[in-house]
Amino acid sequence: MSRRDHQVGHIVLALIAVILFFTAIGYSGWDCRGSILGKACVKNSVNLTAGALLTTAGVVIFFAVIFLILKVAKGKDWMDILAIVLTVIAAILAMAGVFYYLNSKQMWSPFIATIAMSLNVALAAILTFDHCTINVHKA
Repeated sequence: MSRRDHQVGHIVLALIAVILFFTAIGYSGWDCRGSILGKACVKNSVNLTAGALLTTAGVVIFFAVIFLILKVAKGKDWMDILAIVLTVIAAILAMAGVFYYLNSKQMWSPFIATIAMSLNVALAAILTFDHCTINVHKA
């Protein structure tokens, strides 16, 4: 399996993360019956803080996508390192936002289940991608 295959997989996963972040932020499924950064929701400081953290995480991972694409196109190692740093920052911001929101609502079980689900989805994606790319290169 080539390094380029892995890099394309990373780009796809990061783009999915960007889409999911902004879908979650814009979706009117929050307890305030609107988007977490909508007029009705930002009256609550918990929603405002969580929404700001999630939005920032989405923007940061978007920049990571840009550097991942540039890494594939230009091949500069520092772009890869910057993408890693940005991804870690986005993960910390996202976890902080979700933790802050669910902690204020005293909803620990959904938080724990979300972490488990996220790890499982990431593992499934990695295993599937590795299996597909390894089998393609064997042929």
